[in-house]
Amino acid sequence: MKWLKSNVRFLVVAVVLIALLVLANGEFGDIAKTLDGKQAQAKSMLSANYRALFTDAAKFNGDPATVQGRKMQDKTTVTNALTTLVNERMTFETDPAYTLDSLPPGTTVDEMINFLRNEKKPELQRELGFQRYFGPDVRDDGAFGFKLPAQSTLTEDQVREYLRRLDMVRCVAHCVERTGVQRLDKLEFKVVNEDLHTRGVPTHASAPGEQPYFQGEGLEIRVSATEEALYNLLIELQNPDKEGLHNRYLSVEAFKFEKPDLLDPQDALITARITLVAYRVNPESSYPPDESQKAAQQTTAGQPRKFR
Repeated sequence: MKWLKSNVRFLVVAVVLIALLVLANGEFGDIAKTLDGKQAQAKSMLSANYRALFTDAAKFNGDPATVQGRKMQDKTTVTNALTTLVNERMTFETDPAYTLDSLPPGTTVDEMINFLRNEKKPELQRELGFQRYFGPDVRDDGAFGFKLPAQSTLTEDQVREYLRRLDMVRCVAHCVERTGVQRLDKLEFKVVNEDLHTRGVPTHASAPGEQPYFQGEGLEIRVSATEEALYNLLIELQNPDKEGLHNRYLSVEAFKFEKPDLLDPQDALITARITLVAYRVNPESSYPPDESQKAAQQTTAGQPRKFR
C-alpha cells in the first residue's frame, strides 16, 4: 500500500501513455490504410497513363499524347489567327468621308439628310459627270444604281446605308479608271443576302438578338472592256487595299461575259455583267462555332487522351 502511494504519479503517467499509444496505433493504422490506398491508386493511374502513352505513340507515329495535345493547341491558335485575318480581309469598310462620323457631335437627322442629298451625292455627280468612261447620265436619279426615297422618310440608319452605296459606286468607278476599262455602262444595287444564304454563306443570324456573321450589299455592274482591262478590273476589285485605305474588299460573286461581234475584228470589246458584294463581318456572332470548343471536342472524342 505504501508502495502504491509513493508511485501513484508514475502509475498515472504510465496509464495515460498506454492509452495514448493505443489511440495512436489506431490512428496510424487508419493513416497507413489510407496511404496504402493512395499508393495503390497512384500505381494504377501511372500504369493506365503508361498504357495510354504507348497506345497513342503507336496510333500517332510515335508522338505521345502530350505532343498531340500541343499540336492541337497550335492548330487552334493558327486557325483563330487566320479567321481574324480573313474577317478583316473580307470586310468592305466605308471611306470615313462617306460616314456620319465626319459630322460634328449633335448633328440632327435633318442635317444628316442634307449631308447626303446636298453634299455627298452632288459631289460624286460632279466627279463622275466629266469622266468619259462613266456611261450613265449623272443627272438621272438612278444613275448610281439606286434612287433616294422622299426626304421625310429617311432615318439615320438609311442615311448611313445610302452614303455607303455612294462610296461603293465611287470605289468601283475608280477601279474602272485605274484598270483602263473603256466604259462603265450601268450600275444596279441588288438584295443578295438570301441568295448568299442559299449558297451556305452565314447571312442569317445564328441566335436571337444577334447580327448575322456576314451581311452583304450587292451591286451589279455592266462594263465594256478589252480582255486585258477586264482581267485587271477583276483583280483590282478584289484587292483589299485601295487608294491608301485598307479593308476595301469587293467580292466578285458572279459574272457573265458576252461578245456578240465575234466575226468583227475591228471591235475587240467584251461586255461583262459582274455582281459584286461588299461585306460587313460581325465577329461577335456565334457563327462560326467557337474553335476552342471544337478543338476540345475533337481531343476528347477522336484525339489522344489527356493525362490525369
